[in-house]
Amino acid sequence: MKLNKFILTGILGTFCAGSLWAQLSPGSENFIFNPIAINPALSGLHSNQLQLGFEARWLGIEGAPKSGYLRYDKMFSENSGWNAGIISDHIGPISSINLNNGFAYHLQTFGNHHASFGIRHNLTQHYLNLSTSRLLDENDPLLAFDQNSVPVNNFDAGFSWYNPESFLIGVSYRNMIPQRRFRRTQVTEDPNLSFHGWYRREINGDFSLEATGQFNVVRNSPVFMHFAAMGVFQQMFAGGLNFSPGNSVGIFAFIKTKDKLNFFYNYNLPISAIYSVSKQFHAIGISYRFGKDRLVNETFFIQPTDGSSGNRLF
Repeated sequence: MKLNKFILTGILGTFCAGSLWAQLSPGSENFIFNPIAINPALSGLHSNQLQLGFEARWLGIEGAPKSGYLRYDKMFSENSGWNAGIISDHIGPISSINLNNGFAYHLQTFGNHHASFGIRHNLTQHYLNLSTSRLLDENDPLLAFDQNSVPVNNFDAGFSWYNPESFLIGVSYRNMIPQRRFRRTQVTEDPNLSFHGWYRREINGDFSLEATGQFNVVRNSPVFMHFAAMGVFQQMFAGGLNFSPGNSVGIFAFIKTKDKLNFFYNYNLPISAIYSVSKQFHAIGISYRFGKDRLVNETFFIQPTDGSSGNRLF
């Protein structure tokens, strides 16, 4: 299906405004599966896991957004967390590769409550690959040729306060340094301020509830909100609903097998103007936990261990 002018105008216009970049970063919609992508202060709380995920939005539209990521997470000595990953984003003629490396320090405050502080470095390369069949105006000097961006170095910082069995409250500030993506345009990487939280309540020995909420704020863009809630059975099977006002509504399923292997699937129905040309997008995720560490709780959102492996970062 060839992109028409209305769709291409919307994609490029939204991208240039900065809001689409904020929403396409993996984890923004599927925060419950990949919270570390939003807040580097959570590094280490996915317990030695290797995580792979993919999102395909607005199916049926040529050039529709796609995102994929590969991450590894590790907690050292119960207080030093490390997370590293690679992210690939693609929308229309614009694509990017991001390499990131994050660290967090976790401090036990009282009881089973902890405070954590984190910082992450991002190295991103953007690419603009044009096809004349997609151009609105072939004489536009800003869209007349392919471009590679300058390599963009940026940083994310975050803070969280949590009890690994019941709740988390966090704030993060991503893309801390506003800067251009391409040499010949004024399109910039804008900072992204995020407030987010998680809550778990045990109903009885077999059933519990987990819920998340997230608010993202980017300059010159609407506030992005996302909410999700799921019911959990025997700490192994979960299903729930997610909702982003003005954006999408969806369902998701989560399976955790023997504390090692996690599977995630999310189906979303767009409720914005894009509904007239696309009525679905999907996200899938899988993670595997290495080592012999024993999980210290039964939650899906964060899965820290008792640190029995004895590894040290410093």
